[in-house]
Amino acid sequence: MAQYEQGGGVPLTAVRFANDWASERVLVGVLALCAIAASRDTIGAAIEARPDAWMALAIAATILLSALVSSIAGFAFSAVAGSALAYLKVDPVRAVQAMVLCSIATQLYAVWQMRASIRWRSLWPMIVAGAVTIPFGVWVLVHTEGPIYALGLGAFLTIYGCYALLRKKARVVRGCVWIDALVGAFGGVAGGLTGSPGLFVTIWCSMRGWDKLRQRAVYQPYILSMQFVTIGCLWWHAPANVHAAQDLHLVPFALLGAIGGLALFRRITNTQFQWFVSLLLLVSGVGLLVRAL
Repeated sequence: MAQYEQGGGVPLTAVRFANDWASERVLVGVLALCAIAASRDTIGAAIEARPDAWMALAIAATILLSALVSSIAGFAFSAVAGSALAYLKVDPVRAVQAMVLCSIATQLYAVWQMRASIRWRSLWPMIVAGAVTIPFGVWVLVHTEGPIYALGLGAFLTIYGCYALLRKKARVVRGCVWIDALVGAFGGVAGGLTGSPGLFVTIWCSMRGWDKLRQRAVYQPYILSMQFVTIGCLWWHAPANVHAAQDLHLVPFALLGAIGGLALFRRITNTQFQWFVSLLLLVSGVGLLVRAL
């Protein structure tokens, strides 16, 4: 008889992570060298006191810390990084582009690590619905003056995050294909607008009563798929503003943070994971409100 993880119905053999620690240590070393090489010019500029050097260092630090925190739960990278980038007054379109690019890198790493637990066939309704609605969200992002669209989403996430943290016992909700598709569609709009397609899907997964690995095996592949669609839509709607190569130097910082975050995820319980998810939803809501006000 197959063994099951406490708090969920997924066999342990189906939710294992890739466990080649030697390879992971090599990867960390390579990424650290890449990060040093990528920041060499910036460090030199900081020593010479150039005015733009500290901004570049601040952006790199923001990416690394945001990836570390968000990778513990597997989402909210863009929400966490977006608030800091908005405070640094980075152009909104470029900020979304940088966040999507780094998020693709971190999600690819996480999805590869948990590939044994992902059931792609059941994800297609959610992914297709999100891919259909992302272009609308990107169009609003490119053509709308001011972040008014973030107010409603930020208020909703803040209220829900507070509720999730304060509730004594979560109610388990049953799903179906149509609800999955509807949630995926809402996630697509949010992804195009804010670079955070996983917010609604994460809430939906947390309501299902699943263990931490099963939840991530649903919303992380969804987020990854939506990020590919988002970067394509940004290129289509605003090709003059989209130059992905200029942000590639941030990817090593994001991956270093993702490796650390996933290592912490392996060590937390299902209860601690659910609490952290609720906290990140609250942080995401507050971050969107700060960016909008």
